Amino acid sequence: MGYIEDIQEMDLADDVKQQLIQAHQKEIDPIRDENRTLSAATRKEQVEREISTLSGMGFEDAPGLLAWVRRIYLSSDAEAPGAVLLADNELGLSGDQATGATGREEVSVAGAIRKFIELMPKDDGKLKLTFAQQITGEGDHDRPDDGGELSEEERQTERRERANRLSGRPINRDEVRGKRYRTASISGGGE
Repeated sequence: MGYIEDIQEMDLADDVKQQLIQAHQKEIDPIRDENRTLSAATRKEQVEREISTLSGMGFEDAPGLLAWVRRIYLSSDAEAPGAVLLADNELGLSGDQATGATGREEVSVAGAIRKFIELMPKDDGKLKLTFAQQITGEGDHDRPDDGGELSEEERQTERRERANRLSGRPINRDEVRGKRYRTASISGGGE
């Protein structure tokens, strides 16, 4: 039992109990406020160290991501359970899909982000694939060797091939246009 509960249990008049409780709170509140301030400062320092580590890993090219992670880590309920992760067998996962989880696990939002970052492929503490590499990529993106732009005919061919890949079958443009505009073939008059 705490001090306030002890006061409540005493055989005293209600107004005397209230005065004792108020006197106690006047002494304790500044200490609680100081502890909260120190705790918040310590937490902010810890988060800034984590953000600095992330930046050094290769996230410096993504300042918005770092700001978002900082905001999550500093939120008051970042460490509160945010999800219950089920075991692999409960999710029907096996083989390459399985994580090795044999039981349920509560995870906070901050914990989920930390685990995600921990599982990212790294080489000597750096991300194996940086964001800049993802943007530029390795391929030539079907650009001509001379670095020039595609001609109109090449663009149309590229669009047609893309539409065929997306639909999973060749698309006959004349047939599509005929259906879209309800054109019928007109035959010459006669017998």
